Formats: sequence, C-alpha cells, structure tokens
Amino acid sequence: MKKVSDLLREKRLELGFTLEDVERATKIKIEFLKALEEGHFHILPSESYALGFVKNYAKFLDLSLHRVTALFKREYKTEKVQIVPEFRKTQQKFNKRFFSSPKTILIILTFLVIGTYLAFQYGSFFFGPKLEVISPVEGSVVSENVIRISGKTDPYANLFVNNDEVSLSISGEFKKSLYLFSGEQKITIVAKNRFGKETKVVRTVTVKN
Repeated sequence: MKKVSDLLREKRLELGFTLEDVERATKIKIEFLKALEEGHFHILPSESYALGFVKNYAKFLDLSLHRVTALFKREYKTEKVQIVPEFRKTQQKFNKRFFSSPKTILIILTFLVIGTYLAFQYGSFFFGPKLEVISPVEGSVVSENVIRISGKTDPYANLFVNNDEVSLSISGEFKKSLYLFSGEQKITIVAKNRFGKETKVVRTVTVKN
C-alpha cells in the first residue's frame, strides 16, 4: 500500500515542483518537507504539527485531504511503534515484573541485611569504635581537683581513661570521676574494639584552686 510520503513526493515530481517551490508556496521549511517525503515524522515538533504540514502540502498539490490524512495516521502510528523496538518493550516488562515480585524484594532485603552486617564486621576490623566525649570540653578551666568524664562509645568496646579501664552501660555510655592536680592536665580517653583497633580522644583541662 502506498505511503503518504511516497504520494507527496511523486505528486510533486509529477507537477514539476522543486522543494524550494513548495517551501515558498506553503511556508513550510524545506527540512520539514524532506522529512515528510522521507516518512521521518518524528523529526517534526509533534503529531499535530506533522498532520498540519501534510494537509497544507497535500492541498498545494491538489491531493485528497481525506486520503492523505488516513495514510498519514496509519504511517505515523507505525513509525511511533518502531521507534521503541519490540525487544525493548519485552525487556521493560520483564524488569518491571522482576523487581516488583515479592520474592525479588525479599532477596534484595536479605542481601541488604547481609551487606550491612559484613560492612559492620569488616569496618570493626579496619577502624576503631566510635567515641563521643561529652565532658570535659577541650580547654575547660575548673576550680576543683575532681573532674567528671562522660561520653558514649560502642557497648562492646573496652574503654580506658588515663590507662584505667572504665565500665560501660548496655548502651555504651560511660562516666568516671578523676582526680587531677592543679595546673594544665591532659585526659586521654581510649576506646578499643576486639580487633585491637582503637579511637583516642585527648582533652586538656586546667585546674585552678
């Protein structure tokens, strides 16, 4: 069956018009006229633009608008379907079904849990435990010799304050009272995990009394 693109081109050649002639008469850009004659409708801004151009072109060539419109709609629809290959559609449907199935979601969640666990385990092997020292603040000036040390770390870590081990709560919190002599003093807090990796925080305080 004849295509609208063939119909337009053959009629133009039959009448002896050049594309430049058609462009001057219809005000349709020559690149759009070429797209119409080659059946490359996707180059045009939209389907409505393409249909309007086809009708104007057909009217100029004195072709049946009803026939040209019918041929265009069939050809445009065919081209639109071919732009997305069938194997792509099948692949998209497969991907959608695969990633939305309960079994797939369960597998993904399982891998996430295992991945998180392994990351935590290997992280402990390479890095020391997190350590947050709340008190004292670096550079503190106090008027008493007894100072309170507090903070939080990994509950499975071993904590030391100036080489003395300090017990931790279930959540990893720690508190300790430490006697300091007058003057500038350094307090060293160390959290060490089972792999021997440690995190150290040093606080400098000044005791004035």
